[in-house]
Amino acid sequence: MRFLCVACCCMLFSVSLSAQESLDAELSRKVNTIAETIKSNPDSAEDEFDDLLKGKNKKNISLLIAIGRAYLANEMIEEAQGYADRARKVDSKSSLVYLFAGDIALAQKNVGKACGYYEQAMLFDEDCYDAYYKYARAYMGVNPQLSVDKLTELKTKHPENIDVDRELANVYYYMGKYSEAKSAYDDFMAQGKPNVQDYAHYAMLLYLNKNYQQSLDMAAKGLSEDANNHLLKRLKMYNLYELKSYKDGLTAADSFFQDPTSPDYVYLDYLYCGRLYLADQQPEKAFENFNKALELDANKEHPEAIKEVSEAYESLQNYPEAIRLYQLYMDAIGDKAEISDLFLFGRLNYMAAGMAGVTEEDKKAYLTKADEIFGEVSQRVPENYLGYFWRARTNAMADPETVDGLAKPYYESALAILEKNPNSSKSIMIECESYLGYYYFLQKDYEQSKVYWNKILSLDPENETAKQALEGLK
Repeated sequence: MRFLCVACCCMLFSVSLSAQESLDAELSRKVNTIAETIKSNPDSAEDEFDDLLKGKNKKNISLLIAIGRAYLANEMIEEAQGYADRARKVDSKSSLVYLFAGDIALAQKNVGKACGYYEQAMLFDEDCYDAYYKYARAYMGVNPQLSVDKLTELKTKHPENIDVDRELANVYYYMGKYSEAKSAYDDFMAQGKPNVQDYAHYAMLLYLNKNYQQSLDMAAKGLSEDANNHLLKRLKMYNLYELKSYKDGLTAADSFFQDPTSPDYVYLDYLYCGRLYLADQQPEKAFENFNKALELDANKEHPEAIKEVSEAYESLQNYPEAIRLYQLYMDAIGDKAEISDLFLFGRLNYMAAGMAGVTEEDKKAYLTKADEIFGEVSQRVPENYLGYFWRARTNAMADPETVDGLAKPYYESALAILEKNPNSSKSIMIECESYLGYYYFLQKDYEQSKVYWNKILSLDPENETAKQALEGLK
């Protein structure tokens, strides 16, 4: 979900702030006009700003800060700092001055210094909301808990300020606390005035919390205001798949991939599209999209995607391709591979050996690999029957006439473990006992053969195979 995190974090900084300072409309217009010439004619701009600050405007803090912000917007930090210093000399207790000083420090990537200034702004004006918000955003990537603490403090002082819930949701999201983020956004969406970005952010949180229908509803509301919102169109496609509305999902996918703004797509977009086509029984188009997903993840940062495509091939009984991809998956996860990963890889090779039309050479290779993998499983978890049991099946396939009894030691090991557990599967135990009963029959050890057929009848008194075997042994 990393791309979703990036998308959300971009949103955090796009939410507009409340007005930072009030300035006479005419003065504001003049500042903006002069600001347009800062880069092209800096000397003239400086002279014009000086003219604005003459007379009664000499100590106009709002004007000084507005000019300073014009320089800051043009990345002229030294000049911006000069106006911040002048404003502070006029009023050393103005929250607006320290708010601006914090912004300058933040532009210099000095988070600690910036937040120090924001705290001073709060000290001189406990209702300086922008200082709280900027403090929270600045510390979000450094110490997000400090962001939560500051916003919680503001919420305590001003419970009526519903925008704080949105900010809290942003920080919780960044921390990966999706449930808390959703709760905070619940309050804002119910009482605030959400915009398109809010709908997108909230829909994403609902999606991550697996509230797919609610997420789809929020995406629909957002798209009613901005029909080409890329993130909302993406979430619509995702949610429709999760809700098993595959036809509608494919329609949403067509719209998403025909975005007029031609944005970049991520691997998960094509993975979801492939899922939709596969669910709609269009395998060729499904694998076209799956391949695009894997191409976008060329560095194998998302090995679970490789595993999913392997499983898709397995569902269509294309075992050679499923094995090829599963090997890539195993290579990608390396030492992180769990026993279940290893077991499923062995099972794939076993299934490939039994598929129709397989050559004897390939069958032998698949069985050899499966035997090797199941052997490793039994070594790593010797108390579990599965490694032995599937190794037994593998060797039984390699020795279909039970000439060499290749499966015997593994069925015996599996059965020994199964018999210790009263909740073991009867059908699996019967499979073990059937093989061993037949093996001893071929060896003409009839008494030992009877032992296993009788064991079967103790589990399943109506088992016809066991009855017939014992009747024949008479």
